[in-house]
Order: sequence, then C-alpha cells, then structure tokens
Amino acid sequence: MDLRQLRYFTAAAETGSISAAAKRCLISQPSLSQQIMSLEEEIGEQLMERRPRGIELTAAGELLLRHAKRLLREESILREQLRARCELQMGKVHFGIIPTLAPYLLPLLFAEFQREYPSIEIEVVEDRTTSLIQEIVSGKIEFAILSDVADRELNKYSLQTQHLFTEALLLAAHEGHPLAQQRVAPLIESLQLDELIHLKDGHCLRDQVLQACGLNECHSRLQCDQLETAIAMVAANLGVAVVPQLAVADRKVSNVVFREFASPVPARKIYLLHRSGTQLSKAAKKLLEAAHSHCLSCAN
Repeated sequence: MDLRQLRYFTAAAETGSISAAAKRCLISQPSLSQQIMSLEEEIGEQLMERRPRGIELTAAGELLLRHAKRLLREESILREQLRARCELQMGKVHFGIIPTLAPYLLPLLFAEFQREYPSIEIEVVEDRTTSLIQEIVSGKIEFAILSDVADRELNKYSLQTQHLFTEALLLAAHEGHPLAQQRVAPLIESLQLDELIHLKDGHCLRDQVLQACGLNECHSRLQCDQLETAIAMVAANLGVAVVPQLAVADRKVSNVVFREFASPVPARKIYLLHRSGTQLSKAAKKLLEAAHSHCLSCAN
C-alpha cells in the first residue's frame, strides 16, 4: 500500500462515490477503481461495498480510513515543513567555531541573519579544533569555522576545507611599551620571547604565533586559556600578545595599543570544515554567505 492508494480510498470514502472521488483526484474512474481493488487485494479484505446510491465502507474500510486520514495529515505536515525549510521559514543550523573567533565573528553574523531569517534556530559549539573535528565526524555538528587543520586529519576523516577569509595578526602592547611608541611598524621577529603572552596548548592561534615568530616551542612565562585574558594581561603591562584582527576591530582597550606588524604581515586563514561528499543545508549556506560579506575587510 502507498500514500497514493490511501488518498484515492479516502476520497472515495469521503465523497461516497467512485466517480466523485475520481474527479477530486483528477484521474479516470476506472483507474481509481483499479487502485482501490489493488489495495483490497493487498489487505486481503473488502474495503467498501458498491450500492445503488454510492459506496459503503466495511468494518475493514472504517479501520483503514481512520489510519489513512492520520497518515495523510502527517504527509501534509511533512510537506509543509520541508517547504518551509527550503524557503528558510524554519530549520536549524548546528555548527562549531574556535573560541579565538567566536566572540568577534558571531555577533556580526547573527544580528543580520536573524533579522532576515528569524525562524531559523542556531546552535553553536565553541571548542578547540581537535574537538570540533570529532563533532563533525560523529555528525553532531554540520560544519565548523576554524583556522588550521592538518592534512593528516583531513585525510583520516575524509574532511574538506573551504577558505572563507584571511585576517592579519596584530601586536597588542601596553601604551607605555617601546613597541607601542616607536614610529615604524614593529617586526614580529623583534618580540622579546620571554614577555610574549601565549594561549595554552591546543589553541591553533598559539601554534600560528609560534610559527610566525620562528619558534618550535613556547618560552613564555605567561600562558592563558582565553584571548580576552591575554589582552587584559597586556593592559596590566604584564607582557605583549599577538592577536587576530577581528578581535580588536573598531575596539579600544584602556592602556592597550594595537599595531600592524611590518611586512611580511603575519596572518591566519579562516576555513569552513565539513565532511567530504555532504552538502550543507540551505540555512547553513546563507549563514556562510553572511560570513563572507562581513569579513571582506579582513581578506588580503
């Protein structure tokens, strides 16, 4: 039995006439009769009796009608929900993002996105790259926005990346620090390694800063878990930090100066990460379009 047969049967039961049901369903009367007979053969019972004034349901027909109406209602609801999802009137985007990007990028994205698509539910997992990879592999999130993924991880889990934008890395120094006061742009190689404030191991930004400084390991006496903590330490004149541009865009922090480095300017690339062979939902694609439009100023 299929939904088409149930639709024909329900139409006949509700109109009380094979001919009227055929008109409602826009098919010929013999075709509708044949479908109902096929349904009776499959069930093994007569569903309706033909009377001079129309049709009358048998006990089996009454039972089937109750369930058929429910199934057809469910089908109608499902079709409407799929239509609404396609038109972004409903749906959900469940994705991940690294913590050195989330507080600075997400407010920009969500403000405009939710004005345009207020019925779309957004759920965000904020975590480090290694954890986000596992969330994608397990299917718990649709995609992730992050900065660095090793090729071995991509190959191991059949993942693929798409470049979203590139943002410069800036120097954060106390306003009284010599690097904040000098006229020429500082060289990243000129940083005193013992005063450089690092994020803890596991943050991709930590590895990128080490690489930009030409280091294989961290020599800092100060390490923290949050970018905002590092900036607060800079404000207290406890050292200097290398921070991403989005974290300080149009922002003033008391006692802290943010400066561009001399060429070649260090930068980090921001990627979309998802499973190979999977297609993002329409809502996810719209959200990522917003990411592109808001981050053009960061692109090199």
